[in-house]
Amino acid sequence: MTILGTVTLENEMDLILAYKKAIRIGDLLGLSVSTQTAFATAVSEVCREVIDKSTDGVASLGTEMEDSRFFLNAKIKFTADGFNAGNDGYEYARKLIPNLETSNNEQNVETVLKLGIPRSIRVDKRKVLDVSKILDQEGPISAYEEVKMRNADLQQMSLKKDIDLAESNYLNQQKNEFLSVASHELNSPLTILRSYSQIALRVEGGKNPALTNYLKKIETQTGKMAQLIRQLLDVSKIENGKLVYDKQDVDLCEFMDATIESLVQLVPGHQISVVCDDNCTLVIDRMRIEQVMNNLVSNAAKYSEPGTSIRIKGEVANGMATVRVEDDGIGMSEDTVKSIFGKFFRDEGVMKKYSGLGMGLYIASRIIADHKGTMNVTSIEGKGSTVSFSLPVS
Repeated sequence: MTILGTVTLENEMDLILAYKKAIRIGDLLGLSVSTQTAFATAVSEVCREVIDKSTDGVASLGTEMEDSRFFLNAKIKFTADGFNAGNDGYEYARKLIPNLETSNNEQNVETVLKLGIPRSIRVDKRKVLDVSKILDQEGPISAYEEVKMRNADLQQMSLKKDIDLAESNYLNQQKNEFLSVASHELNSPLTILRSYSQIALRVEGGKNPALTNYLKKIETQTGKMAQLIRQLLDVSKIENGKLVYDKQDVDLCEFMDATIESLVQLVPGHQISVVCDDNCTLVIDRMRIEQVMNNLVSNAAKYSEPGTSIRIKGEVANGMATVRVEDDGIGMSEDTVKSIFGKFFRDEGVMKKYSGLGMGLYIASRIIADHKGTMNVTSIEGKGSTVSFSLPVS
């Protein structure tokens, strides 16, 4: 069957729509007005019964060729329990179009109306194709059908979005599980490897300078790998809502002074200065905020020349304590600044020259957000960047 028109049967307005479509198809095929009317009326009567008995009916109108003769067909499919094809609507339709058959397949019902097209009209496949093109060009037959088609498109788009979202959530869940399992599996042998390198350094005691140098390099690289694994674990915990905090009262200036000791060891090739203009008390997880500070300072060192200064400043205003980390490095473009806190984001211009996975600032931003704070970036390409975070004062 070549389908020339379809109507989903939902309410009384669809009876009129089915009638008009049947009339239009019959007219384009060259049927007489009386034949068009008889066929369209029979179709609408069957559709009326379907709408009364079901909510998922579909009427398909078109042509079909049997024994070298063309027929005008209407196939109406729907779902109904215990449907009886001997009701008034069907009986009236059968008087108009005697060739009416109904078949049941479990709960599915299909009614077919067939009207032979006189051979004198000379319908062939080419004419049917021409009728199909005309109907496509004409578009909706009424304002109601136009609205109906738009609603169907919107429902289809909504369904596709729901499916895409479900797939995305599933893939995200699988990825987080992989990160968690992989990080744990990698962490165990790495911890053993790092322990053995430290033991070897103590046993060697500097007796063989070359060997000592190799062992130090092993310890340094395993330390970097351990940090990457910790970041992977943190990403997994963040995504699963399992990042736990141990918050306590902390003095801002005391915290910054204590942190500077580890920061100097973290980036020995740079000059670090710390200034705390105003003091206050914060309620924070000290270890996690230190993690944020370490990330900002290590990034500042990574993207600036050795020997340059990294300036850290703390100040309090409007109930918020703000810590800024400023460098004289390569800076960032406006597009990079907009995406810098995205998970696994890395600027294409620096990927080849600078290593990293793009997790540090994402983790830092989530830690700050979990402390009811915010993070900001200002940057000028070629001159440096300032990354800051603000936390509410206790």
